[in-house]
Amino acid sequence: MTNTLKNRGPDDEGFLAVNFREKTSYSLAGDDTKISLPHISKLQKEATLYFGHRRLSIIDLSVAGHQPMSSRDGSLWIIYNGEIYNYCELRDELIQLGYGFKSATDTEVVLAAYEFWGKDCVNKFNGMWSFVIYDSNKSILFGSRDRFGVKPFYYYFDNTLFVFASEIKAILQIPTIKKQANDKAIFDYLVLQLDDPAEESMFKNIFELLPSHCFEFSLNDKQLKIWKYYDLSWNHKWENVNQPQMEEYVQNIGSLIKNAVQLRLQSDVPVGTCLSGGIDSSSIVSVINKFRLDGKAPSIGLVQKTFTACYENLEIDERKWAQIIIQKSNTSWHRVFPDAKSLLHDLEDMIYTQDVPFGSTSIYAQYRVMKLAKENGIKVLLDGQGGDELFAGYTAYYRIFFAEIIAQSDFHRLITEMSNLKNSPIKPISLLSSLFRMYASKIFPNCGRKTLFHQNVLRGIQPTFFKKHNERLNTLKEFLSASLNQNLAKLMFSASLKQLLRYEDRNSMRFSIEARTPFADDVNLIEYVFNVPSSYKIYNGWSKYLLRMAMAGFLPEEIRWRKDKIGFATPEHNWLYSIKNELSYYITDNLNDYIDTKTILSNWDRILDQQKSCDITWRIINLAIWKKIWNI
Repeated sequence: MTNTLKNRGPDDEGFLAVNFREKTSYSLAGDDTKISLPHISKLQKEATLYFGHRRLSIIDLSVAGHQPMSSRDGSLWIIYNGEIYNYCELRDELIQLGYGFKSATDTEVVLAAYEFWGKDCVNKFNGMWSFVIYDSNKSILFGSRDRFGVKPFYYYFDNTLFVFASEIKAILQIPTIKKQANDKAIFDYLVLQLDDPAEESMFKNIFELLPSHCFEFSLNDKQLKIWKYYDLSWNHKWENVNQPQMEEYVQNIGSLIKNAVQLRLQSDVPVGTCLSGGIDSSSIVSVINKFRLDGKAPSIGLVQKTFTACYENLEIDERKWAQIIIQKSNTSWHRVFPDAKSLLHDLEDMIYTQDVPFGSTSIYAQYRVMKLAKENGIKVLLDGQGGDELFAGYTAYYRIFFAEIIAQSDFHRLITEMSNLKNSPIKPISLLSSLFRMYASKIFPNCGRKTLFHQNVLRGIQPTFFKKHNERLNTLKEFLSASLNQNLAKLMFSASLKQLLRYEDRNSMRFSIEARTPFADDVNLIEYVFNVPSSYKIYNGWSKYLLRMAMAGFLPEEIRWRKDKIGFATPEHNWLYSIKNELSYYITDNLNDYIDTKTILSNWDRILDQQKSCDITWRIINLAIWKKIWNI
């Protein structure tokens, strides 16, 4: 299992074999272990529990950070993936309680926190994590995943065998676990265009431990108990914007952003930064540059290294925006130019890396950025992921925001915001059309179903497959009546952010890089922003108004008041069209349960020539390659 995850931890390897009935445990080595231990292949003792770990050394690079790691008395063992950014404060607190540390790692802090505070220890953590602790005194496994799902956790449980790992591919190494496609998840992926199933993955019977959840597994009676330990509260009030209050919000958010970024610069290895040219990544680069100039960012070095994906297509290329940041911050700028040829070359590796199909080629841009960072000696990379969900950055949020204004009968604000749409990336006619469709779907829900059915049949989805799973269309309803804050809170835990964090984790770990996301996992920043009324988040037509104001003095004005929204876009249509012949070989009868492959292939050139059909076409191609890779 651990060999499939070597890229996640190339620096060390460790194993633990346990016979929990006899209360015996054996610390063992693998081929890449850096300390002297018996090799796991030589184990002749009976074991009923095994831990395996691959280490990516970030904090305390010494062998003292070897995992699995035990408590002082040997009654607790931990395997852990992530970073607890407030570990220094917790370490000091635990020392005051009498704990004597043998390393400078945050891993040992997590273990000690469990020893002193039990299952409630997770409420003290600020960061990203996925860990399992073997508690020999209680004969249980206790596991947890961070609040917002930055670090992954998957498991298989058939009432007898319990297997868990950071990636699905590791679980599939167990010979008794069958590789089976989950048709419901495939329906969501193809028809609803959802890339991230709720709990059961694209592989049948392999589940995800959701963000903000813990579990306890009883080794004696093989009972698995899962519970949610955290809920994000949000401000329900709608209020008129008060300028002194606005200034207070902006000042506090600015301080919290700086603190979140500084915490994520803690590292004993080189740290770099993703830079797209958008507000989120530009804010992080600019804040780091200020810390560097003040001598508060030793992990950055003398010059900050930034990494950008670029294209010859000027409509989506953001070099001109990134260059503004580069010139102001005087960073070392590294660029990569993904194209159709390189996409074709990397396609199968990228889909294997992700474990499951995904929604667009934008993931490839990130894949190449991570590869570029690896080639330049970077082991930790900060990114602006989560900024859109936290500060209301996507164009789709305007519809929700205006629907909330209408629901509150705040007609003065409605007129003001409509008259200032020139400051937004959305046109009035597009906004009105979107609002109309939203209200119409509430009144005539079946019309939407019929339209979706005909659209998907025309795009090649098998009618029988659609009808078999069409009850899953009900999952789309839950977002319709949400306020802006409520909708943003949902997206912090599902759909949008959850899947983006999965892409980022797999792409970064493919190249043995730890990605850090201040906007996506700093609990102090996130809780504060969600306690600000939604009326402050889009203001005078400007999205991300609070972030724009908080970054005054950090961001160049051209970036701070940038109106357009590109994101991690790629020239997807051009890429797919230029390699259409090569891609057609992936479309086989293996897809016939879901797709009318004969019709798709007979119209292949026409389909690839239509830019609007790229979304479903890419999904079909991706699904086909996924099935080929895993022989499903």
